[in-house]
Amino acid sequence: MKNKYHLTFDIDWAPDSSIQLCLDMLSEYKVKATFFTLHHTDLNKEILQQGHELGIHPNFLPNSNHGKSTSEVIDKCLSYAPNARFMRTHCLIQSSPLLAEIFGNYDQLTTDLSLFMHEARHVQKCKFTFGGISFDRILYNWEDDAEFIKDFVKYDEERFYGDITIFDFHPIHVHLNSTNGTEYSSLKEIQNGRELFELNANEVEKHSNPSVGVRDFLRAILESNGQPISLEDI
Repeated sequence: MKNKYHLTFDIDWAPDSSIQLCLDMLSEYKVKATFFTLHHTDLNKEILQQGHELGIHPNFLPNSNHGKSTSEVIDKCLSYAPNARFMRTHCLIQSSPLLAEIFGNYDQLTTDLSLFMHEARHVQKCKFTFGGISFDRILYNWEDDAEFIKDFVKYDEERFYGDITIFDFHPIHVHLNSTNGTEYSSLKEIQNGRELFELNANEVEKHSNPSVGVRDFLRAILESNGQPISLEDI
């Protein structure tokens, strides 16, 4: 039986060149994914035009540029993805009252993907109810930056966990071909007050890892005999 998987990408203010790299890889292998956006980029429309899902990635951290109130944050994100159905909060900020407030006031949002257990053997979808508000939640079980604490990772070999794996990549780590986060730390040193999305491809690539890394792992998954599925199939 083939391993089933779904690819997700947290855009996290990535430069367009980083997002485009991910889109090009997905197009090469004809695999559809879910992107979670939290800033304006013309590629938000391109993501949809290529048949991918575009969800929102609301930032509820202190001093968020999305706003101060829950409604301000969600409204800002929906301005980037007006037809979003799926949500994953930035840094996985969550609470039962927060989620009930969001899903109770925004009927178009149906599913939360803010539950994460790295390398868990089971992906699970469940109906969550709090304060009379019901919505779906999906547990995902792999994220690129969760690999960074390991002493050694075989990034050139695909790995799946249980019957279904939901992977979460960050376009900037794909572009940097990150191994342990030092590539991203090095890149941040040249920002000089600029936003990450303002950096051009050459600036990113100067800090890219030349050996095996996250990009190779993404390609290993795409080249595997695993079966890509949609979130609705879970």
